[in-house]
Amino acid sequence: MKSYNFNHNSLRLACKGVLLTGLLTACTPTLNSEKLEAEIQKGIKEQTKTEVKSVSCPKQIKVDKGKKFECTAEAEDGTKATVTVTQEDDKGNVKWNLEPTTAATKSDTDSSDSQDTAPEDSQDSSDAPPSPSSQPADIDPNAPLLDIDVVESTVKEQFTNQAGIPVRAVDCPDKVAIEANGKFDCTVTATDGKTITAMVTQTDDKGAFSWNATKGLISYDKVENLIKNGIQDQEKLAVTPKCGDGTVRFTIAYKGDTFSCTAEDPNGKTIPVNVSVQSDEGQVQVNWNL
Repeated sequence: MKSYNFNHNSLRLACKGVLLTGLLTACTPTLNSEKLEAEIQKGIKEQTKTEVKSVSCPKQIKVDKGKKFECTAEAEDGTKATVTVTQEDDKGNVKWNLEPTTAATKSDTDSSDSQDTAPEDSQDSSDAPPSPSSQPADIDPNAPLLDIDVVESTVKEQFTNQAGIPVRAVDCPDKVAIEANGKFDCTVTATDGKTITAMVTQTDDKGAFSWNATKGLISYDKVENLIKNGIQDQEKLAVTPKCGDGTVRFTIAYKGDTFSCTAEDPNGKTIPVNVSVQSDEGQVQVNWNL
């Protein structure tokens, strides 16, 4: 049996972008960066109800179908996130996707039957630790209240769309006073009964808000990449890993939880892989048997 570890602080969910059209400049085959920045800024505000102070994209981006590049969005509270832009064709149509920048390191340890050394490279696979959670203080009877139904329905819809995990319910505090920068936690319950905390942050004093979910959300794509690299490094064997059913690309898991994946070698042999979660912050260990 072999084992392989890495720190996988789960992705912070954010809004996803839409297809933008007509971004070619008039005279040269480059994208109109100013128009793109404005459209992304507008899109983020519409989807998350978050005031965006600025969006910065590279200048003089040549039109190149399939090419990706990154822009930076900054909210009024100073929070920054990376926007990945993909060119859909050679006519200036692009699609963008917003997710905070992630970074982590990985290392592996062998079980007693192996003396293989650990690779020392790193991969982007985690977010910074989430901010400390908080709940609303005592409510001033004269203070205007957030529409909690709107908060719950928004988090439910966006979490389902972005994580691909069906959600049974989102439960937030019954009464929350409108307060700029006020924070509170909601509980997201998936249809399989698993739960994860979504932190909601009020972005102004008019009822706008943003949210994120970090602890306990693990990306199958990242785990599959870990399995692929681990078996390649230790066994010198190219494999095709698979976690989940192929449609849902995230799972909710905490310290002590385990789940199964597989890896298929070039001869079609299926290798069972066990994934054990080492911490609530997302450190996991993968073990396989050849």
